[in-house]
Amino acid sequence: MKALVKRASGPGQLALVDLPDPHPGPGQVVIRMAAGALCGTDLHIAHGTFPCRPPLVLGHELAGVVAEVGPGVESVRVGDPVTTETDASFCGRCAYCRAGDMHLCPERTGIGTTADGGFAEYVAVPAGGVHRLPDDVGPAAGALTEPLAVAVHAVVERGQVRPGERVVVLGPGTVGLLAAQVALAQGADVTVAGLARHADRFRLAAELGVTATAALDVPGEIEAIVARAGGMGVDRVIECSGSEEGLDGAIRLLRKGGWLVQVGFFGTPQVRIDLDTLVNRELTLVASRGKRPTSFRIALDLLRAGRVDPGRLITGRFPLEAWEAAFAAAEAPGSKVLLEM
Repeated sequence: MKALVKRASGPGQLALVDLPDPHPGPGQVVIRMAAGALCGTDLHIAHGTFPCRPPLVLGHELAGVVAEVGPGVESVRVGDPVTTETDASFCGRCAYCRAGDMHLCPERTGIGTTADGGFAEYVAVPAGGVHRLPDDVGPAAGALTEPLAVAVHAVVERGQVRPGERVVVLGPGTVGLLAAQVALAQGADVTVAGLARHADRFRLAAELGVTATAALDVPGEIEAIVARAGGMGVDRVIECSGSEEGLDGAIRLLRKGGWLVQVGFFGTPQVRIDLDTLVNRELTLVASRGKRPTSFRIALDLLRAGRVDPGRLITGRFPLEAWEAAFAAAEAPGSKVLLEM
């Protein structure tokens, strides 16, 4: 089979190579890949700035069709359209695994980072993480189930957004606009915030049902959001930008007792934060990383009900053979690029 492989550590070191077709072991499923979405992790691996275990097939946002099942697999059948969670393995014994937080397991390995992923014609994955796609969800949108699950984990499981709450999603990238859609599905009043240069993303947010957008680098915009919230501030901020400016804006936007859910990575071990205001206003700071199996199930329920539309976020499609062009296109801000197999 053809597969996109990180051959060695460091910048670059990517190549489309021929590998043997995988075959499922006990409890495994082989998926014939249809679509894989590029995310920031794939770009960082390409740049040599994200730890991985080469040689490695990249790709963890995946959708395809079951090609073969291993012994003991009864949850899916050959021919089923599916997506998969990103856990290649976990111990199943630690306190995190017992609580359903497999993404925190110290022995976890991840598809496309520490175990072979799906930028290939076939991929073998644990059957326990494979989910049948809803009948009206194609492989392109299905490949975005994983980032949708990340948004679900942030908004529903960590952020505990409730109907009627005022929510600001900071950062109108892929995860930000998915988080906005999830918050809308929760019954929240949602504002998507970014910068003046995000006008195109604000238009897309409006098309997805968001009623208010704000460019926080425009003077008076933060104050206007607070005023619309009765002068007290908003209940929740889902911070997806991973910028100090976003973090500062989030604290200024929140009401006393509000919650800041930090999703975006900053890429640096030290970030300035106004802890005095955090304490004086009794704000709650919650971190949200990755997703749980429950996040995937909620994400699929939202897809099945038509409450979210991840396909609208796709900006480019490339065949696997054009992976270099796909990676170049994925470097553009606001992009969401698919490799199609």
